[in-house]
Amino acid sequence: MCAVLWMACERREPEQPPTVLVRIDPAPAVSCPGGGTAILRGADRDGDGQLSDPEVESTEYVCQTAPSVPVVLVRRLPLEPGTPCAAGGTRVEAGTDTNGDGQLDASEVRSTEYVCQNEPTPSPSVLVTQTPEAPGNHCAAGGILVRAGVDTNRDGTLDDAEVERSFYGCQAEPSPVVIRAKAEPAGTNCTLGGVAVQAGTDTDKDGSLGDGEVETTSYVCGEAPEAVLVETHRILSGGTTCPDGGTQILAGTDSDRDGVLDFSEITLRRNECKAKEPGWIYFGDYDIRTAADVVALQGAGRITGALFVRGSEVEQIDLPSLKRVDSSVRIYGNPKLVSFSAAIEELGIYLQVHDNPLLTSFSISGGGEFHGDVAITHNPRLNSLRLGFNPVRIAGSLWVEDNAALQSLSGLSKVRHIGRNLSVARNASLESNGWSLYADYGPTFIGGRLTVAQNPKLSRFISFLETVGEDIQVTENPELFEFGASVQVLPGSLLLQHNPKLYLLPGLEQLRIVGGDLTLERLDALDVLHLDALTHVGGSFSFIGNELVWHFFYVDSLMSIGGNLNLIDNPKLAFLFDNLLAVGGGVRLERNDALVQLGGLGWLARLSSLQILDNAKLHSLSHLRRLSSVDSLLVSGNPLLTRLELPELTSVSWLSITDNPALPTCLATALRAQLSATPGSVTISGNDETSVCP
Repeated sequence: MCAVLWMACERREPEQPPTVLVRIDPAPAVSCPGGGTAILRGADRDGDGQLSDPEVESTEYVCQTAPSVPVVLVRRLPLEPGTPCAAGGTRVEAGTDTNGDGQLDASEVRSTEYVCQNEPTPSPSVLVTQTPEAPGNHCAAGGILVRAGVDTNRDGTLDDAEVERSFYGCQAEPSPVVIRAKAEPAGTNCTLGGVAVQAGTDTDKDGSLGDGEVETTSYVCGEAPEAVLVETHRILSGGTTCPDGGTQILAGTDSDRDGVLDFSEITLRRNECKAKEPGWIYFGDYDIRTAADVVALQGAGRITGALFVRGSEVEQIDLPSLKRVDSSVRIYGNPKLVSFSAAIEELGIYLQVHDNPLLTSFSISGGGEFHGDVAITHNPRLNSLRLGFNPVRIAGSLWVEDNAALQSLSGLSKVRHIGRNLSVARNASLESNGWSLYADYGPTFIGGRLTVAQNPKLSRFISFLETVGEDIQVTENPELFEFGASVQVLPGSLLLQHNPKLYLLPGLEQLRIVGGDLTLERLDALDVLHLDALTHVGGSFSFIGNELVWHFFYVDSLMSIGGNLNLIDNPKLAFLFDNLLAVGGGVRLERNDALVQLGGLGWLARLSSLQILDNAKLHSLSHLRRLSSVDSLLVSGNPLLTRLELPELTSVSWLSITDNPALPTCLATALRAQLSATPGSVTISGNDETSVCP
């Protein structure tokens, strides 16, 4: 018979008894011929708050001795837990109304009864046993037989009939130790150079020591590599040096050049023991539905399949020894789950935590490698979130969305690398990401897209990102006033839209290249735009509906735009770029009420389109003096425009000059005449017909 290794128990929540109720009825004549009161007592078994006749357990009568004697009165007073009712209850007082005032005075009380609530019945414990399992068919390297269940008969022993979960937890075979020797150049470790002898656990079991597997390095100095001999000897398991076995490393200079490492030549002796994997291994998928499932998993260091917590009735799950899950962790649809914690350091695929209505705390304390996506979504009470006390690398995407109670992302500050996308969206209480410049600075690398959207209370999002592989999208955060990133080259687009309080953009002054679109829209508080290093936008540059910006003095390095330039609805914008040499698409200038002239666009020679629309103070296009070709030209609704002055323009395919009341029509017709070919469409109307051109 195998001995029990150890026994653990988990106390479940006490079973709450039904509330004890008291009902006062008139006493029947058969019990009180002269009249009186019936005091009925019983447990509210159906939970409706009323004591029904079938629930009555006892009845007492307080009777009048005759109709002519004073009326019998009864009153009920609540009792707090204590004496005489440990769980609280009701004090029932009865007596005759001798003074006839309709009130039961203290001097009139003739009997007192205490109706006590029943104390909660302690729930039976959850027990677990772990019995040693010798190496064999169940576990090649040995392990334990785990059995868990509820102690329904409350005898403190897990009987066979009480077992709910039973499985074998196997000990992993220790990984072997491998070594390698390599030349060590002259320097700190060896003044004249020598040989570095490196050793470590062969975790990938490929028979060689990889760079990531090196655990120790020792040096044999003063000799060329070919003069140093290294030997290894196996250390058997079971001894005091290395209980699970290992390797003894001997090294030294072959002084007599006989190719044999003699005892007198040994200068390095080192024992490298096999690394024993912490905890035991559960093979396959593991599903947590009951408290017994949680207790049974205590001590497990690894699950070779997936871990599921779905539709569970468990309130708290703590797995402090669990370091690795080879597949995925999925936690969803658990109506009672309040907290989850584990020490996972490596996750094979993805982590999903969603739709847990009472979940308030989620923690993965280990840190390390997550080889897939991480999604924390739709957990309305989640207010404490942590991924790692050590640096974390996520190979896939990280989503933190629709968690209504989450106020900070400080628990994600150890995440350093996100292989794909980071999305922080629709978190109703989120106020700040909570990352700082020092140890808790959050991710520096995002391989895909960064999205920060629709977080109604978010005021600050400061990141120390150095690389974003695709887009940065920051949209519809009504309280956001500061957003920062230190990216210098952005392959995708930068979209800052509908953040009415945003005016601080630390780090973006370092941005040199935007490969996609650059859109700054409805940033009502932005007064100065600092994109000091920006030289190229690969897509379109759109600056729309920004009320306070009046110049682009700090965007003076911008030289080229691959797409369109759109400047729309900027009431104070008066000064444009200094060094813009090329726009690959078109230019649209619309409803910029302070724009007087087009300085900064003077180097543009070729455009697909030029639209000058409804600019209240614009009086001339003369700064476009180098423009020679434009597919479509639309000039309309500019009330103070008096001059066109496009001396180099000779090619236009579609021409429309309309509704500019101060512009002489003759200037428009003169422009048409200077073209080398008549446009396919020409519209000239609504301009000043009275002025005479020289």
